[in-house]
Amino acid sequence: MSYDVVALVAERPDEPAIINALRGVDPELRLHRHKDTGVLQIRDGDGRLLATLEPGRPVEAAGEVERLLGAEVVAGLPDRFWWTETRARPDEQGREVAHRLADRLALTLGGAVWTSGAADFGLWEESEHPAAERAAARAVLVAQDRDVVPFSSWLSDAVATHAGRKTLQVLTPPTARLTYGVRTFLAGPLGRWVVRGQDGGHYDGLTGLAVHWDHTYGFLADKEPSGPNWAAREPGAAPEPGFLVGFAEGAGTQVVVDVSALHPGPAAPRPGRAAEIVAEHLAGHAPAAWGPHEPALREWDRERIARFAAERGPRASILYLAGPLGRGQPLAGQISLTHRGGRLLERVSIVAGFEERESVPFGALPDLVRALAAEGLLESLRVRHVPGHSDTTCGPVWAGPPTPVGVAIGPDRLRAIGLGRAQAGPVRGTLVGEGEDRALWYPVVQDAASPLKGLWLMQRQTDYLASASPG
Repeated sequence: MSYDVVALVAERPDEPAIINALRGVDPELRLHRHKDTGVLQIRDGDGRLLATLEPGRPVEAAGEVERLLGAEVVAGLPDRFWWTETRARPDEQGREVAHRLADRLALTLGGAVWTSGAADFGLWEESEHPAAERAAARAVLVAQDRDVVPFSSWLSDAVATHAGRKTLQVLTPPTARLTYGVRTFLAGPLGRWVVRGQDGGHYDGLTGLAVHWDHTYGFLADKEPSGPNWAAREPGAAPEPGFLVGFAEGAGTQVVVDVSALHPGPAAPRPGRAAEIVAEHLAGHAPAAWGPHEPALREWDRERIARFAAERGPRASILYLAGPLGRGQPLAGQISLTHRGGRLLERVSIVAGFEERESVPFGALPDLVRALAAEGLLESLRVRHVPGHSDTTCGPVWAGPPTPVGVAIGPDRLRAIGLGRAQAGPVRGTLVGEGEDRALWYPVVQDAASPLKGLWLMQRQTDYLASASPG
């Protein structure tokens, strides 16, 4: 697996500082700018790629660095510092160059160095993207040997570079855990989580099923799960031993809230306000940090988020957010911004972690719906919970299906459907709010005797509301 080194330095690691540090490592090394990205490549005298360096990024939210790398690595650093990451080829020369460069940056600029786990050279081959471990015709594989794997700039750029042509596959050891952002992407049709087992084989981190390398599609499952009752039709397709370990019995609880809001124009509330409302009701605090990838290194500021979105113009944006470390419930999530003509569709997905299910504030959900509706930030809402680590990360074990808690529709959809018809579906709604700001909250969990029945009810209610909505 590729070798990652992060230098956290007190002063800005600009290009002259990097060149000076590189000369101190080996005068024969050369720095090149990658043609398709903003990263820098370190090559030897023969032109061999040894490591890839990401330009330094300012750190405004140190809690995010602690969340991903540990508290000890930021000890002694100033309130504001810089994150510089190097991704080395996993052989002796690549590791040595990455280490010595990071050490010299930390020595000259002041700071500390963090390194990933041991690299495995078995799969690495030089490819067209600097983050890739290996590439297939329709997939790119990125290896991450970390305790916590974020949706880093490396992953974000790999997705953007191969958009529409290749899926993203992330390879980790079985000890790694994914952030909510990475897990969300890899659970979709354009991603796959590949885990290297103790025996050297590979399996899917979300299903536990064995996978093998294919030169066209990357890692493929021997039997891809699809359609209803798939497990009954394929009784021999057993997951990796240890994948079904009874994790849910001793785990905490993760609660996920998904909200969509359609802003009518430039005078609408700025992006990020819906995330604040959800975070405050669910975790007891507003987000502390945001960024276009993880770690989210910028202090939470809705004005800056709005400027970032405006600068991108009509292009879609996905932003990542996190809560303050050590205060309230752990929090992570993302905001998706998509333009629809003159309107802006904002989708917010937030996960909060709880050590015990009894501490989840289910009773605050009607107030959450009311608060979103009152500020014109609710088109639809969905809430579910699942056993999981209270820090909001996800490991390669079976946690069971998510349990629906409820769904909601906002004032505009309620007016379009009509109250009578909106109440005629399989789940009886609770009316919240006043006047033109009224919304309907459907507490699915109260009508469900089991998670599977809850999923069935949730789907029936969602289908009913979709069919009842005009247009």
